[in-house]
Amino acid sequence: MRKLGVKNAKFYGNLKFSESEKEIKETSYKLKKYFNSKIIWCASSTHQSEEIFCGKVHRELKKKFKNLLTIIIPRHVERINTIKSELVDLKLKIHIHSSRTKINNNVDIYLVDTYGKTKSFYSACQNVFLGGSLINHGGQNPLEAARFGCNILHGPNIFNFKEIYSFLKKNNLSKEIFNQKVIIKELTGFFSKKRNPKKIQKKINLIGQNILKNTLNEINLLLKNAN
Repeated sequence: MRKLGVKNAKFYGNLKFSESEKEIKETSYKLKKYFNSKIIWCASSTHQSEEIFCGKVHRELKKKFKNLLTIIIPRHVERINTIKSELVDLKLKIHIHSSRTKINNNVDIYLVDTYGKTKSFYSACQNVFLGGSLINHGGQNPLEAARFGCNILHGPNIFNFKEIYSFLKKNNLSKEIFNQKVIIKELTGFFSKKRNPKKIQKKINLIGQNILKNTLNEINLLLKNAN
């Protein structure tokens, strides 16, 4: 705005911090019970090639964690058949979210093929890799996962969300990974630790409330002066 010549531009913060997480679409009792019986990590908003990366990570991790389940939520669900084929080629057993068949206990990858479900999976999973960051895409917004107290992993390409990732890194909530070896090391550490997400949830909510309040106050002032 300033580059365009606006002299009185004001910035109170990123409104993404003030998004509400009250509307959570809960998973079914059976699915929640199944997840609770597993060691879980989630790869969310993945793009082409990142699903193969996560599949290979799963194969290595399962050598140590026999009860491992990897949830993959692709950014574009129309790619679901291609993704499934690629993972099957890695000799992995796949369950599609919309499938009405019973989930076998030996499933490797729980593949989500519907939109609007990320909140329910974040609420069930403490460890999340955010996609669009291993490729030259710029990353995806990690705040939704952070609000659920998740450990967040991401690749080096996060230029679309520099401010948010800077906040998460400062609060020790996100870690950058470059290859399979690093993400395997980080996830192995996460699986052995319990964390209390309430502190960071409270901090993010407070920041969001202040940003929203100050922004609304400024808008109301402008409207009042306009009259």
